[in-house]
Amino acid sequence: MSRLRKGVVWALGALAALLILAALVGSRLDEVRRASDAVSWPWVLAALGAALASHTMVGLALSETLAVLGHDLGGPSVLGIALVSTTANYLVSAGGVTGFALKAHLLHKRRVPIATTVTASAVTSAILYAVLALILSEGFVTMLVTAGGQRAALLESALGLLALLAAAAFLLTAFFNRSVRGRLSRRLFRWTNRAAYSLAQRQIPPEGFAAFETQLTQGLARIRSGKGRLTATILYTCLDWGCAMASLWLCFRAVGVRLPLGYLSVAFTLGQAATLIPILPGGLGAAEGTITALMASFGIDAGSALVAAMLFRLCYYIVPSLLSVLVFWGLKVSEPAVLQEAADLDLGLSRRV
Repeated sequence: MSRLRKGVVWALGALAALLILAALVGSRLDEVRRASDAVSWPWVLAALGAALASHTMVGLALSETLAVLGHDLGGPSVLGIALVSTTANYLVSAGGVTGFALKAHLLHKRRVPIATTVTASAVTSAILYAVLALILSEGFVTMLVTAGGQRAALLESALGLLALLAAAAFLLTAFFNRSVRGRLSRRLFRWTNRAAYSLAQRQIPPEGFAAFETQLTQGLARIRSGKGRLTATILYTCLDWGCAMASLWLCFRAVGVRLPLGYLSVAFTLGQAATLIPILPGGLGAAEGTITALMASFGIDAGSALVAAMLFRLCYYIVPSLLSVLVFWGLKVSEPAVLQEAADLDLGLSRRV
């Protein structure tokens, strides 16, 4: 797909998302106005802090996994890479491909092989889905006990739980079962290289499949023997989701709604699932609509729920995305090659003087 076509598709997706959001707000305009006027901004600032803490946990989880794989790059650098790659998926939702390509590019510039990035991404994603499935299961059980009449929400929760568990199981099977991994590795090699090269074809040299397969096997062996460090990765992932859920809860608190834990769990996971819709940037419109409809079915004021969902969009998606622009610039400037070029230039100028 040419850059022009990609731009057109992205623009149409963004337009569709804005139209969906505008329709949601327009259909409940009076309710939204009342809820907006009653927003408590200290709670919103607290929600922003929780959202930034969540993104920090993503970086720490990635840093721990890379350290197990023999690439301890240091906290600040990996935190920045995690933030930039995560927020890239909010702008261009493509099943995580955009964020992965950016992550592979930035890590490769720091001499991390593509196979290591693939292994780290697979392991962290499997843990991510597994923990999210546990969160959803908790909400599902709570709803089953306290809200038995909400059949549609219960069905959505059950289907979401099965999907999350299936995704985690697939990733673990694909990477830790030798026969399955052997069938998938060649196709995976081509896909990951294509994704990485689409970002910077001239800056990332091609890696041979044999080297890729060797690095992948070595990385998985390190993962198996690094149980202690993976415990830290799991802990950071739990804290990541916990902080993200706290951010959503605080956004509801900002509009005067004390959301029960079961409702929060289901709303959060279904809202996250909506962000995977490819054409909508970060699931804009779809996530807000899902959360609003779900909360309305629980008897919560729809206008307040929609305002809370939009506040969560601001705290968890928009502000970190704007911050990632500066972080990306800092990462590019701090790349080893750039620093070496600057040092060579400085040495050349000194000799002339």
